Amino acid sequence: MPDDLFGDRVPRAARKKTARRAAEADLRTVSQRITDVARFDDLYRLADTLAPAPGPRRGRPPHYPPYIYLLFLALRGIHGSARYCAGDLQEPSVWTTIRGSVARHLGHDEAARLPEAGPSRHQWQHAQRTLLIPRLEELSETFADLALAQALRQGLLPTDAKRSWSSPQRHQLIAGDGTVAKSPTLSTAPFSVDPTTGEVRRHRVDPASSWQKEGGADRNGNNAQNATLAGTTAGTDIHAHAGEGAMVLGTKFVVFSTRHRGYFRRVFLRYAHVPHNQPGGEATVALDLACAILDAAEGCMGVLYDGALRGIHRDVIARRGRLLVNKQHKGASPRYIRTLDFGRCRHELWSNSGRVHERAFLDDGTSTLIPLSVGKLERRASTHTHRWYHLLDIPCPRGPHKHRESVGVTSTIGEQSQGQSDTETGFHRAENLLQIPDNTAVHQTLYGGREDTEAGFSQLDRSLWNRRMIAFGAEAQSLVILGFLLAQNATSASRYQGDPTYSDTDTVTAGLSSDRPEPSRS
Repeated sequence: MPDDLFGDRVPRAARKKTARRAAEADLRTVSQRITDVARFDDLYRLADTLAPAPGPRRGRPPHYPPYIYLLFLALRGIHGSARYCAGDLQEPSVWTTIRGSVARHLGHDEAARLPEAGPSRHQWQHAQRTLLIPRLEELSETFADLALAQALRQGLLPTDAKRSWSSPQRHQLIAGDGTVAKSPTLSTAPFSVDPTTGEVRRHRVDPASSWQKEGGADRNGNNAQNATLAGTTAGTDIHAHAGEGAMVLGTKFVVFSTRHRGYFRRVFLRYAHVPHNQPGGEATVALDLACAILDAAEGCMGVLYDGALRGIHRDVIARRGRLLVNKQHKGASPRYIRTLDFGRCRHELWSNSGRVHERAFLDDGTSTLIPLSVGKLERRASTHTHRWYHLLDIPCPRGPHKHRESVGVTSTIGEQSQGQSDTETGFHRAENLLQIPDNTAVHQTLYGGREDTEAGFSQLDRSLWNRRMIAFGAEAQSLVILGFLLAQNATSASRYQGDPTYSDTDTVTAGLSSDRPEPSRS
């Protein structure tokens, strides 16, 4: 077979180790991360969302300005609990650091107006109920805008960089995945009755937690009603086995990020909670988040995601002129596409493993599918949509042929000649033909960036006290995620300010280095 545009997949034994050992300069202590958060410009910009509405002021002014509670939210993403965070803010040295950063951003007069110590846990809980949760949607949208601007400042998703659609760079893509944070309680019923004594015992139940399937979909690749696809779970000690998969009690979130090489170089862009009864499950939420980023980030070339996104989702992203790099569903069987007639020869094309194959008949009367080499990946734009094509090299005893086959987009009635659209022929093209086939070297390199998102989720697990969600209810838990993302982006911004050239990284394949969790503070 002629050389393929995407190359052959490298066997595991022949792969080179690309991950770089962490040096001392890569580590971030808790005290360093507190400074990162306190000096994070975007935190003070985000606080503008909490500014009171204009008009006559009534009542007593708050003891702490709104930005202090946002700072508390981000620091909780480092300490792992509100109690520990509140205790640390009572320490004079920590509070002095915070006041110095406030003076740096808002002036010395503003810093002088702050109390002599940080807010208590009860003050935080009151602010969470009355200030942050009512503005959660605004905070999330403003965070997304600020995070995208931060990514652009740090050279991620660049609009003026050279583009190669057949081999994009890791920092030109966004990666997403779903994670299940363990429920803060084991209880699933508000009360239980002791069968021996008849004693009624009351339990606190998390309304946002449900049983989620761990590690993938059912046999058909679909989301079960109460067992949605989970990318990475926060643990497996709370589980029950159902069929072939483990069920985890927790709350699901989808998170998107982009990154450069090196430790703590990731910028988290968007997140969303996935209700357990969400129509379409994780995939619907992930597609909405991805499209929101693609519409706002002109320099983003595509999306890395797992098998939760299927053909209908690939179609949406491909029509936007972007790539969706994920694996072909294992349950997809070979499908007939068309027969090419070149006069003296005929070639029968089939889809298999996400790419075009030719059916070859053997001497014993059987047949086999042979993959066709891709010479070029073409992206064509029309008025309202984009089209993608593989320029195929078809070997033939009578001379090789060239053929252009559409991929990634399922044509509908009116987009092709009458009777020729995929909808009319019954061929789900986006489901069966990938823009970048998964059994190739390019896909192998890029897809490591999707797997790398699990490093971020590992950081999230370690940031939670006892590795369980530290709040009850979807809104409060969304604030936990927001605080963690703020803290991570603050450290990423600090690392970039200290080394904007990324000189601490090796020239390894983009996306394969993972974040390293910070050491515990003594």
